[in-house]
Amino acid sequence: MFQLTKTWADQEPGVEMVEIRYTWSGVGEAARWNGQEESEVMSVVPNTTPRLRQGVIEIPRYLDMNDTYQLHYRFVFVRGGREEFSPIFTEEIVAHEVPYIDTVGRITEVRLLWSVNGWTAQNWTQAKLEGLNLTTNEMRAGHDREGEGIADDAMYELIRTVPLPRRYVAKVWGPRGAAVEYVYQLLRTDSPIPDDDFVTWDNNQTQNYRVVLS
Repeated sequence: MFQLTKTWADQEPGVEMVEIRYTWSGVGEAARWNGQEESEVMSVVPNTTPRLRQGVIEIPRYLDMNDTYQLHYRFVFVRGGREEFSPIFTEEIVAHEVPYIDTVGRITEVRLLWSVNGWTAQNWTQAKLEGLNLTTNEMRAGHDREGEGIADDAMYELIRTVPLPRRYVAKVWGPRGAAVEYVYQLLRTDSPIPDDDFVTWDNNQTQNYRVVLS
């Protein structure tokens, strides 16, 4: 799963509460509004005119093993004690691969901290090292069933079997056309000399990295 922020602007005064209801489907498939959809009450953003509300939703990284699918959502708002509904919105969720090239060989693990359209909903992705073929059990503790977590296997000795330069690849997700901002967390772990281990960041000299999902 990953987190995504959605925003609502009160169109008229007197709105008492807003809830976002959402579901997902394969590309080209219709939404199923059968009472099993997810929902989240939206919080008021202080000092906004017109009043803005935000809600953080959690949606899959993969649907039936595919990293592209459709997100459907609508807003339910209460005014004068009555529920009213917005139109249904549909967005295509897509993935994008983000590489990191290690030319020095001191790091053993790369993680990506990222968010869509601002930093109100942050996500992590564990990068995979190309050329390191590991057989992992997705049900093990510390592993992500969606295939994005092999940190437990990123051992010093195994990493060194992959020649330089080493290419790590991580995925980010979001609606097609959205901007994703990200930074790299770089780690050296399980080295023979524990004092050599470290954690550092590459944030593009405080500017962060960005990609528009296409």
